[in-house]
Amino acid sequence: MLRWARTKESKTICLANVHMLMEAYWDKSFAEVLEEADMVTPDGMPLVWMLQKLGIYNQNRVAGLDVFVNLCELAQQCQIRVYCVGSQPEVLGKMKHRLEEEYPVLQIAGMETLPQITIEEIVKNVDDFLIDRINESGAGIVFVCLGCPKQEIWMRQHQGKIKAVMVGVGAVFSMYAGLNPRAPYLLQKAGLEWLYRLLQEPQRLWYRYGKTIPPFLYLAIKQLLIPCQDNLEQVCRSFVDGNMVVDVVDISDLNSSPILLGEILVRQSLLTQEILEKALLEQTQTPSLKLGEILVKKDLISVTQLRYYLKNQRIKLGEILVEQKVITLAKINAIVRLQKQKNKKLGEILVELNIVSKKQIKMALMEQYWRRKGLWLM
Repeated sequence: MLRWARTKESKTICLANVHMLMEAYWDKSFAEVLEEADMVTPDGMPLVWMLQKLGIYNQNRVAGLDVFVNLCELAQQCQIRVYCVGSQPEVLGKMKHRLEEEYPVLQIAGMETLPQITIEEIVKNVDDFLIDRINESGAGIVFVCLGCPKQEIWMRQHQGKIKAVMVGVGAVFSMYAGLNPRAPYLLQKAGLEWLYRLLQEPQRLWYRYGKTIPPFLYLAIKQLLIPCQDNLEQVCRSFVDGNMVVDVVDISDLNSSPILLGEILVRQSLLTQEILEKALLEQTQTPSLKLGEILVKKDLISVTQLRYYLKNQRIKLGEILVEQKVITLAKINAIVRLQKQKNKKLGEILVELNIVSKKQIKMALMEQYWRRKGLWLM
């Protein structure tokens, strides 16, 4: 988000919870809004748990308030201006006071309420005056607080017009202003923040939660319990390499050798091909520096990002199985010592000893291929 904000790219970020997911399930046009967003994150423990059950084992929660305060901190450091749209004047006033106390160097480009408008009015009318004000303010990040699904539809209507990263933050403004305090940490971890909010605003939220939570639970249980004929075949059929859809994947035919770091970063949309070529040219002039060092030095990626992608570039099968909690690290280390004596592949030994199944090995090898080729989570 910060990289996009620096270059004033028009992007939309949706922080999804159960309510948003169910709205998309029922409304095809709203589902298209989420599909066309530049980034959709899980803001809600039920979605995190489902992702983990479906194979994204190290997924964490990307909560709206956490995104808001972290972006404000980073924007302050990088001198990126922020703009707030939505909510009520008294909420924005309290927000501004707190922001000035906690982030004294943060450049607040503007704060603007919007009149009570319907979704139909959002779709029909685009406020050219507001677009001009935001663009002229030089804001790189626009926080939008209209509630779901209005804010997501509003961002889509303004995508390509507002030259900034638009982040739909829902109830974050009132939380940050202190009007509706956030749930205690233990309730957040237990996935009960919805209950805390319900107790705060029962009249507004009881119908929404009653309408969305039961069908979400039903659909989630159905998805997890109804067995597929062959999960591996489903994964292989949906696997995309460039523009070629692979209908059947033979694991033994996959070339799992790691590709260059620069190619991975381009595939993950962290760099453009043009920026990569400039960095590689600089590397030829200063061969003592590695590509990653140049990118970090130019503030194109963070050290944390560099470490993450370097790890994925050369990730081993055993590391993936440990991440997936299929096997412990101690047991893997013992098997690796045995592997050296038997001169066999790690997967073959694990299957021989009935520690993992052939299917688990195949899925782990597919994941290793995706991650080494920079296709992970594309």
